[in-house]
Amino acid sequence: MAEYDLVIRGGTVVDGTGIPRYKSDVAIKDGRIANISGNIRAGGAKEIDASGCIVAPGAVDMHTHYDGQLNWDPYATPSSWFGVTSLTIGQCGFGFAPCRPEDRDLSMRMMNRVEAIPLEAMRHGIRWDWETFPEYLDSLDRQGLGMNVGALLPFSPLRGYVLGMIPARQRTSVTEAELNTMKQLVHDAMAAGAFGIAGNRSSEDHPEDGGYLPSHVASDEEWLAIAEVIGQFGVGQIGWDIGNVPQFDDRDEQHVLLEKMAKISGRPMQMILGGIESYEWMLKMREKGLPIYEQVSITKTRSTFDLANYNLYDIFPNWVQPLVGTPEERMIKLMDPANRALMREDVEKARRERRIDTISPELYRVDWDRLRVREVADERNGRFEGMTINQLAAATGKDPLDAYLDLAIDEQLETRFTYPQDPPESQMQQLVERITGPYGHVSVSDGGAHVRFQVSAEWPVFMLTRFIREKEIMSLEEAHYKMSNLPAWLASFKDRGVLKIGSWADIMVYDFDNLGLMYEDPVVEADLPGGESRFIQKAKGIRYTLVNGVVTFEDNVCTGALPGKLLRSYEMVN
Repeated sequence: MAEYDLVIRGGTVVDGTGIPRYKSDVAIKDGRIANISGNIRAGGAKEIDASGCIVAPGAVDMHTHYDGQLNWDPYATPSSWFGVTSLTIGQCGFGFAPCRPEDRDLSMRMMNRVEAIPLEAMRHGIRWDWETFPEYLDSLDRQGLGMNVGALLPFSPLRGYVLGMIPARQRTSVTEAELNTMKQLVHDAMAAGAFGIAGNRSSEDHPEDGGYLPSHVASDEEWLAIAEVIGQFGVGQIGWDIGNVPQFDDRDEQHVLLEKMAKISGRPMQMILGGIESYEWMLKMREKGLPIYEQVSITKTRSTFDLANYNLYDIFPNWVQPLVGTPEERMIKLMDPANRALMREDVEKARRERRIDTISPELYRVDWDRLRVREVADERNGRFEGMTINQLAAATGKDPLDAYLDLAIDEQLETRFTYPQDPPESQMQQLVERITGPYGHVSVSDGGAHVRFQVSAEWPVFMLTRFIREKEIMSLEEAHYKMSNLPAWLASFKDRGVLKIGSWADIMVYDFDNLGLMYEDPVVEADLPGGESRFIQKAKGIRYTLVNGVVTFEDNVCTGALPGKLLRSYEMVN
């Protein structure tokens, strides 16, 4: 009888701790690493030849939106195609629990608008066999998972559950009884295994009517009360999206609130910082000893979209309402000269304040030298394909904004536009400094969101190829610390993110020299419920992915195994 369940032989181990790589076999028993040694003589029931490959911890993704998709896709693709073995959901304060039955459709429409998840896919694919957050966790636990999932309690559904979803978007305060109910629900969620809470005050995100999110208008009293409850459990994190152009309160006031939350909770905070002001604030908080970390998005994402569905111009206040509604309603508003004048003011303000020159990708959407016409809907406009908006403006003798909108309206908003979301080389050094700095983590995919426009879940492969193999900004050992060990610690995932005896065997085995992306550009695949489509990308060079000691993918082929776990935070402190 084999002593081990599986032995990975002959690979080079990069264990996630930062120590130098070494040649070794890795033996697995009962889902955990049982031995790491240069020559394990005992056999395994299954053996993997890892000669010439790196054996490393699976990537831990700290920022995803698979809350709904996990209902129909237990592997959370495309993240699992890129070596991710554990992830968190509930980020940015969005999710589907708690949720009363009468608010289900409104909840899905909000996620369709904010995270651009196809509405019909959600309507066909989400089971809705829960109402409370603990019931949602139980639902995921029952169904079986292809990777490990830890859930944060999303704030907007929480507030909507207590106040009603529409009042939760409008009221700026709560009664004492309502606050006590919110605190009890947070306590119940943490007791059921939540890994903290997430919120959002980014002006980029608006619900389907273009109004405010519950997290936008909530009072500081609510956030501080929730932080105090989180602190009682000694586990988990607080996730936060500050955003690039806060319009709901002064950025400095938001910083003050976040500092109080960090002190009251005593828990790590990881956040989307946006502008340089928030980055400098974070450094000051680190000097005070507060465990605040930045989410650093690193992928070279190319967004492709049309104005019939696109929502990511919501970062500009005067673009929100013109891009709310059906395509027909949008066209009417986009033809209005008064609306265009206000939209132009937003662009000019961004350019005047030099925000387009920052590393923030959201602001490239109005950089007329980067935004291009990718595909026209009518062949008579074929000469415009490939042009930047500035080139389109010159060709038509119009202002860039007018040229952009006129072409889209001429084609019933079906024109496809594209822009590279990575910073230009002139700004690359700033990005590198934030990646290599001690307070930034790179495990940010936005997986499950914006699937009609882009793919950014390839970050593990992108990190290893562009930044390590090509740019050599850090060692491979440091990269796997950033990709696995650090995010596992931030998430409170016990015994994950490293390869050591006793740790869970979440592993990626890959050919470093041949690692890369399968497609030059993402391709469209109609693989969502209801026949909905999404952009997908896959990896090449990842030979095996293991979750809890079981192979889930072999050279991009899914084995059908479901060894993943619904992680519970209370298990991490016992």
